[in-house]
Amino acid sequence: MLATAEIKLRTLKDTDLDFLFSLENDKSLWAVSGTTEPFSLVQLANYISHAKQDIAIAEQFRFVIDWQGKAIGCIDLYEYNFEKQNAGVGIVILKEYRRKGFAKQSLTLLIDYAWEKLHLKQLHTGIFSDNKASLALFQSVGFEMVRQNNFVLKR
Repeated sequence: MLATAEIKLRTLKDTDLDFLFSLENDKSLWAVSGTTEPFSLVQLANYISHAKQDIAIAEQFRFVIDWQGKAIGCIDLYEYNFEKQNAGVGIVILKEYRRKGFAKQSLTLLIDYAWEKLHLKQLHTGIFSDNKASLALFQSVGFEMVRQNNFVLKR
């Protein structure tokens, strides 16, 4: 588990099913997540049951952002590539918990984990130009635009 004084990044648990169902099926997030149709409870329960699979096998890993014992968001590593030593990063915070510093704390923890535990050399993310909050967040920790909507952080 990764933690600051305020938040923890932890693995998914069976008790996160309702939270994940609500998050994944929030249509306001589909444009940035690439989701095109709703997920069923069965699909998400299956996902949770396999969520602890090693990133080297699954090529992705999702952490739940936990504040005071409550799931308030998720931060993911995706497109993990062992040979190239890179991965993508995605983050979502529930609307009522945004603009409180939780996203930056989570992203900073994830970057440290990527560098120190996974020995990655580069992280990347895609952010649409109208997503000002995400642009500010990722740029505040050092991500730089390499082409339109694509940002990279190098170790």
